[in-house]
Amino acid sequence: MRKRTVIQVSSVSKSYGNNQAVEEVSFRVKEGELFGIIGTNGAGKTTLLEMLMGLRKPDNGRIDVLGIDAIMEAEKLKDYIGIYLQSTSLVDKLTLREALEMFQSFYTRKMDLDELIARFGLEPFENKIVKRLSGGWQQRAALAIALVNDPKIIFLDEPTTGLDWQARAEYWSLVLDLKRQGKTVVISSHDMGEMQRNCDRIAVLRKGSIVKCDTPGKLISQIPAGGLTMEAVYVHFAYAEV
Repeated sequence: MRKRTVIQVSSVSKSYGNNQAVEEVSFRVKEGELFGIIGTNGAGKTTLLEMLMGLRKPDNGRIDVLGIDAIMEAEKLKDYIGIYLQSTSLVDKLTLREALEMFQSFYTRKMDLDELIARFGLEPFENKIVKRLSGGWQQRAALAIALVNDPKIIFLDEPTTGLDWQARAEYWSLVLDLKRQGKTVVISSHDMGEMQRNCDRIAVLRKGSIVKCDTPGKLISQIPAGGLTMEAVYVHFAYAEV
């Protein structure tokens, strides 16, 4: 059975003064897909994600998320999406449960917090100050916060930056579990090995434009002889003139 399109991006551009952050970008994401976005720093990944989430308006183009106009109906959209941004800072001086309760108060859709805490193995930390948790547990808490409204689509911007190997592996395990539950996940990351293993499709951004978008295997097959990994895809397409 063909899965429905839940994100439709059509000819979207965004500039800041003379800096063209995103230029004529178009793509689709299917329901239940784990869709990756890769590119160098400054390629436009965060700007693109912020526009998909209704946090930033494009200069032109159209973005439909779950049939909602992300530009004109951003307030309606927020109830159906979960957000982790690289710039997100968890609230100082709040315990984990207090942070979950506070963020959940922003939404009309609610998820049972006891169930959420248990699913992420956060019971030992629910009454601890979030800022005092280790990096891995802070990221796990941030992902839990992104789910307080039981979203249909989850946007993750560089969520494993700064984590050690074990914490990264545990985080990706949580992300894959969300996919198995039928959630759609859009993630930007420099963790090329995990992107190769876990993403259904990956879009490669270079200077604000999508230069390639396909399955990891098909992207790798387009690399000249000797390239067998997503690292090679990253170097060849994200840096090189195509």
